[in-house]
Amino acid sequence: MKDRSVNWWARLRGLGLAARVVVLCSAVALLGVPMGSAAYFLGGATGALAAATAGGVCLLGTVLALVVSHLLQGPKTVLYGMLSAMALRMGIPLVSVLALHLQDGSLARAGVMYYFLVFYPVTLAVETALSLPISKKPAADSQAPRDSAS
Repeated sequence: MKDRSVNWWARLRGLGLAARVVVLCSAVALLGVPMGSAAYFLGGATGALAAATAGGVCLLGTVLALVVSHLLQGPKTVLYGMLSAMALRMGIPLVSVLALHLQDGSLARAGVMYYFLVFYPVTLAVETALSLPISKKPAADSQAPRDSAS
């Protein structure tokens, strides 16, 4: 019996770029609904805007990282793709949260930094799962030949 979770992950990683971006956006939207509700409850409209800003900025960084890693996946450019994707995935949210925090505006007072701490690990995990290469396991029949003498 085949493990369905393995097939599901393989199919997810085998999707095209546009479909993987939709999966990433869906993950942020699914997290955004409870986070936006909690942020609105805690800080009103400004809190909800802070949560939406954090989710949007983290989504922007991971979508750009997904696109760059997709474009630079050849054998000679895979390292450049990985490093560029890492810089985008980490740099855009980090610079944004630093700028918002140092500005000390209404978003900073509404706790935008805390919302970044919620959205960033989720977008990181989903984008990393979508960026992994598809493993090519050998078929059960093509394993090492059996010794017929024993």
